[in-house]
Amino acid sequence: MNISLNIIYIKATKKIIFLQLRTKSLYRTYSTSPVKPIVSYYNCEIEKDRILNENKGKTVVYRLVNNLNGKTYIGSSVNLTVRLYKYYSLKHLTLNKTPIHNALIKYGFNNFSLEILEYCKEGENLVSREQYYLELLSPEYNVLELAGSSLGFKHKKETLEYFKNIRKVSEETRENLSLAATGRILTEETRKKISEARKDIKLSVDTRTKISEAAKALRGVKVIVKNIDIKEILEFASLTDAAKAISVSRTAVRKSIDIGRPIQNKYIVTLKK
Repeated sequence: MNISLNIIYIKATKKIIFLQLRTKSLYRTYSTSPVKPIVSYYNCEIEKDRILNENKGKTVVYRLVNNLNGKTYIGSSVNLTVRLYKYYSLKHLTLNKTPIHNALIKYGFNNFSLEILEYCKEGENLVSREQYYLELLSPEYNVLELAGSSLGFKHKKETLEYFKNIRKVSEETRENLSLAATGRILTEETRKKISEARKDIKLSVDTRTKISEAAKALRGVKVIVKNIDIKEILEFASLTDAAKAISVSRTAVRKSIDIGRPIQNKYIVTLKK
């Protein structure tokens, strides 16, 4: 029994070594870059644990290399391990439809190598270092020409059509959007531009509901508090005001309204209709 297990283990080990050697061979075939990486991980799948452990909290400029076609992607991160956890998440990959995300799904991590181009020191401009490598190496999977910007990114035709002709907003929603933006100081010219841009915009029922709730939170909802002992009825402009008046937390007032239970067996709290 032990002999059989040892044979299986040896075969599995040989297979992993073969895959590593094959990956390194492919990597050398495509690695004709003028930049020599500080660290190279030849197989992002096999070396996943090592990659994550060695780069915790490290600020880097990195490059992903497709070992099958030689195409590359350059990025930067103040904590590479956190960034890579996202790449290793299938949910994250499927939600983001950029060339590099699509390539990782199509070819798999076992066909990608990771290069650490530079470890950046504290206070060093990470974006400028990424930009340097973008211009030097011209990676095929990058859709942005400028590091740290969205310049160059294009929405699909269907998305642009939705924003232009389908997305509509009611007068009530416009009022709520305006209220939700309370606190921002805008010039008259900017206000006019925003007003024009919002005309004929249509939002889903779910979105309108969320905006309405956010607006209510800002405005506050009127509350009726009845003192059972002295038969006194008071009205307050918000949950917070009511809570302060009877010396309890806002959460206690909200809970009392939701479950219909008096506070301290003394105060009955309801929303004003």
